[in-house]
Amino acid sequence: MKWRVAIDTYRAGASQQDFDGEHDDPVPTPTGVSRRTMGRIIGAAAVGAAAAGALGALPADAQARRSGVRTYRLFPHTNGPRTPATYTGPFLAGVAFEATTGGCWLEGFWWWVCDTNQSTGAQKFALWQAYPIDGNLQGNLINGTTAEVKRLRAGRWNYIPLHRPVPLAIGATYVAATGLRNGFPITQHSFGKGEKYHAGITSGPLHAYSDMSGSSPLPFGGPQAVFSVAGDDPTKHMPNVGDGKSSNFWMDLQITTTAPKGTSYRLWPNFPAIPDAAAEVNDQLQQSSGTEFWLSESCTLDKIWFYSPPGSTAFPDQCAIFDVATQAMVPGTYKTSPGWSGTPASGWVSSSYSGITLPAGKYKTAVYSLGNAPYFWEKVYYYGTNLQTGAPGPATAAGITSGPIHAPNLTNASYAEANGTVAGIPAGTLVRANSTYQQNDSSNSGEFLFPYTFDSKDHGENRWVDVEVTPA
Repeated sequence: MKWRVAIDTYRAGASQQDFDGEHDDPVPTPTGVSRRTMGRIIGAAAVGAAAAGALGALPADAQARRSGVRTYRLFPHTNGPRTPATYTGPFLAGVAFEATTGGCWLEGFWWWVCDTNQSTGAQKFALWQAYPIDGNLQGNLINGTTAEVKRLRAGRWNYIPLHRPVPLAIGATYVAATGLRNGFPITQHSFGKGEKYHAGITSGPLHAYSDMSGSSPLPFGGPQAVFSVAGDDPTKHMPNVGDGKSSNFWMDLQITTTAPKGTSYRLWPNFPAIPDAAAEVNDQLQQSSGTEFWLSESCTLDKIWFYSPPGSTAFPDQCAIFDVATQAMVPGTYKTSPGWSGTPASGWVSSSYSGITLPAGKYKTAVYSLGNAPYFWEKVYYYGTNLQTGAPGPATAAGITSGPIHAPNLTNASYAEANGTVAGIPAGTLVRANSTYQQNDSSNSGEFLFPYTFDSKDHGENRWVDVEVTPA
């Protein structure tokens, strides 16, 4: 990736001071001041949205701990600098992070306001999903994640909650962002090699990446943390460039593993753009493809989801839920011409259901394609380790759990037949397998069969077939 590093000033005629000090409660560390140059800006992808109203300056993490709810932050006990950078103009600040498990929910944002010389007026916050295009960081604004505070308090962390918690997808790269005008908090040399957060920051299932020189960078090589001067509205522009100094702009967020009441559940919610990579290809063969999932309680079936990537020219022709024990379709779930929402190549699309209840048990959510057109990407080594490097995939350790849904890893998944693509594992050998596929016959009769074949060489690839349920 040819990530461009900032080399000039933030803005023509603007001066910038960096403050390398931060302080842990209760004793502050003196700040050091030096003149620095920081950068020419890469324009961010523009996505418009209206900001939702929200309250501010609430000690929400302390309240959550008292109530027994588990919440996670990046800087729960560390305060930022006392004095901001001297700067005039619009500024966007962000921090890039991921959820390392399913079943995580964004509750709100935290923002450090210095003791003096930093704006305490109204300010907006938003969440983006980030992905690369031609070496540049682009983004999609996540619905329901914009918030605004009317007044901030100086010399402290300020909490800006969302109107309602929003689910996050395991393995997606997100950027929590805010926008303001003039001075902003900054601590240089924080996320790079040999620096304080050289391995990123891990707080339970919340993980902020390191910078590119650190040991835990973004999966596609982008910077940490990120900024922009494209504007001061984080609902219109995503901060998308690093300053070349591995700086910390003191953006924080709060997630929980406690879902809001009455919610539905998916394996990959709010993952609008799955990044392209060499390991992902468009598959256009005739086949059924499915993701094994378990339900811990009875649930109503809301939707079957499917990711239609760039380059797709058609949708799968059928969809259904299969019972793993009987390998039969669950009555009422089979659809031909499912009426997918959206258009081919538009990302996640769904087919809706009503009146179907799935008891606790083991299932496969599946789609069937007649072939002769690109349909979907396959992400290799997702539920298992990389057979070349031994590196674990996102769901290798524990699968994915989101409320009552669990997609098992290769250690715990049900058996399927290996396809003979790995030496020493003959075709037809029963192995534990998620995700699976099935071709019907050489004449392509169009029969939608239970996905019972495992592509051994891809060791638990992901075909991005999802399900949405609500506990009954």
